[in-house]
Amino acid sequence: MTEDETLGARVRRLRLDRGLTQKDLAEPRYTRAYLAAVEAGVRAPTDEALAHIAAGLDVDADDLRHGRPPGAAEALARTLAEARVRLSRGETDAVQEIAQAAEREAERYGLPELRCRAVQLTGEIELHRGRVAEAAAAYDRAASMLPPGRPALRAAVSARQAYCLQIDGATGAAVALLEAELRTVRAAAEPDPDAQVRLTTALVYTFLEQDWRERARRLEREALPLLPHVVNREWVAQFIATVAQLRREHDLAETERLLGEALAIYTDLGLTREIGICEWARGYVLRRVGRAGEAADCFERARTVLGDVGAVQDHAGATLELAEVRRLEGALDEAERLARAAADICRQTHHVECMAEADRLLGRIAAARGAPDAERLLRSAADRYAAAGLAAELVTTSRLLGEQQRATGDLAGAAESFRRGLQAATRLA
Repeated sequence: MTEDETLGARVRRLRLDRGLTQKDLAEPRYTRAYLAAVEAGVRAPTDEALAHIAAGLDVDADDLRHGRPPGAAEALARTLAEARVRLSRGETDAVQEIAQAAEREAERYGLPELRCRAVQLTGEIELHRGRVAEAAAAYDRAASMLPPGRPALRAAVSARQAYCLQIDGATGAAVALLEAELRTVRAAAEPDPDAQVRLTTALVYTFLEQDWRERARRLEREALPLLPHVVNREWVAQFIATVAQLRREHDLAETERLLGEALAIYTDLGLTREIGICEWARGYVLRRVGRAGEAADCFERARTVLGDVGAVQDHAGATLELAEVRRLEGALDEAERLARAAADICRQTHHVECMAEADRLLGRIAAARGAPDAERLLRSAADRYAAAGLAAELVTTSRLLGEQQRATGDLAGAAESFRRGLQAATRLA
């Protein structure tokens, strides 16, 4: 088969390969003359005629129409699945070549779902590298070519579009997009469980960032009955690892169980980056229940895994968490070094929330040292949190800024900061 082979030429080649005459292939439903016209390119076969011809040639009708080798769609799907695993291991350059080739092949062979998945994989590569704008553009392109009737694929793309919005500070737009998509999926005659769980996971993650824990728990309760019906095991693990972070100190054993379950799935699937994310999630919970030493160990392991696979922004996020632990332990020099390294990455990736977190952490370190730039850094953090719509973080940061201003004698500034925090708390309530 050549790349520019016409449908008629393809039919003729396959017919001759099988030792059939035009009469053999055409009858009893069509005439020899009709088949001759199809082979010559004079007539385009109807769908019914193409199905008849394909059956006579013992090939799939769509394979015949698009010139696909037998099993091409299945082989390409396997290639993309294997590339997903290789990306998690940090093989970004190789996976980029695979994604580009897969997109071309899917377009050539008329496989719109696999073409969309190839473009989505390109977005995953860019996100892995910390190139958020490029990732968002790829996800938008994938969304523009979504074939109908593929709710799970649509959910996957929408979840990533929302994540890019959140990174860019548009948290409200991210929530609106996810909630709208989830409503659409639930309104279907037969709601797809994979799509529901993928969108729910993305929403729970976003609600955690907003400290909307009760809303997140309600979503968890609604999604739990769907898990046994979800085909995509990676999405099951994502859900489990995300909701594990909702647990409080008295539920720590449950947190460990959930993260262990997610870790087992990721290990079985060979997803290295996601194993690092599990360690990060465990440290996140441990730090917030006061077990800083254990949390630091988790963040160190997460940083090692995420750094080894080149997951740029994830590595920066885990680094910020470790820096906060070191600050709590009084190791201010190490905390500052870690925070500044993470801040540089966050600025490059334009991750608004992480830039805010870095500013706040550096501001607290500066305040502990009595350094003059503490107020500037805390104010910058507050402004970033406000721009991102992260009310809970704005409340905390406004309080820290007000305390710093009061300590330096700026009572009017302190009052204004406390007032800003109270207004944010009202919105949060």
